[in-house]
Amino acid sequence: MLTRFLVSVCAGLVWAAAASAGELTSGLTIRGGKNALAGLKLERVNDPAEADGTLTIRVSVARAKDLKGYGLSLEYDAAKYAFVEAREAAGNLLASGAGRQTLFLSSDRTPGRVDVSALKVDGPGASGEGRLADLVFRTGGTPSASDFRVSDGVLVGLDGALDLLSRVEIGNLKPLPDRFGLDQNAPNPFNPATVIGYQLAEAGSVRLAVYNLLGQEVRVLVNETMAAGSFTAAWDGTDALGRDVASGVYLYRIQAGDFSASRRMLLLK
Repeated sequence: MLTRFLVSVCAGLVWAAAASAGELTSGLTIRGGKNALAGLKLERVNDPAEADGTLTIRVSVARAKDLKGYGLSLEYDAAKYAFVEAREAAGNLLASGAGRQTLFLSSDRTPGRVDVSALKVDGPGASGEGRLADLVFRTGGTPSASDFRVSDGVLVGLDGALDLLSRVEIGNLKPLPDRFGLDQNAPNPFNPATVIGYQLAEAGSVRLAVYNLLGQEVRVLVNETMAAGSFTAAWDGTDALGRDVASGVYLYRIQAGDFSASRRMLLLK
């Protein structure tokens, strides 16, 4: 079981005893502090050096104020995942400027659950956003955000005040593409609509537009800053004013950083 934490000692905190399922915050006095609006985000780390079947989930915090420590229980599908390890993320938000290590603890003694806690042992509280921990799993299937759930958690302020962890976002855990790409639309030929898939190896500005054979822009499908990942855009065969376009061959072109590519598609009516 996870070493149970949060026994207030003067202005500091000592982490002790053991937690079991659903008891991470049981018996604690939750008087609230500065981190009621803080939240966690769990997302896949895109590490090209990872072996196939390895999933690393990074835990990050946003809107933290004078944060001293945290604890959380992450539940997962034990039939699909095998827990490997939990470790502090490199350059984590609670790292001490004095060079002393953060007190970091983890346990996976309960099947289908890993408990993680950390405490900054010296220096001021941490504010803003930043990474906290990396959780490593092995799996033979395709990871899905619905396979994981933060069932319990608490954020600890520098003054010892406790805030229940109520804001958790689990992002897309599917493998991130290692290169940019533009797929052939499907269906093709199409009527009345089609879907275009594309891959972004890095975050950045993306523009995807449809053109006629004269090179005239017909419709802009995407024009925004996007994170890395695999995405789709749909075209319903209309122009920028919502008018149906004529049957025929159209081009679609993507520009994402230094990457650009184009393909043809056929609209039949």
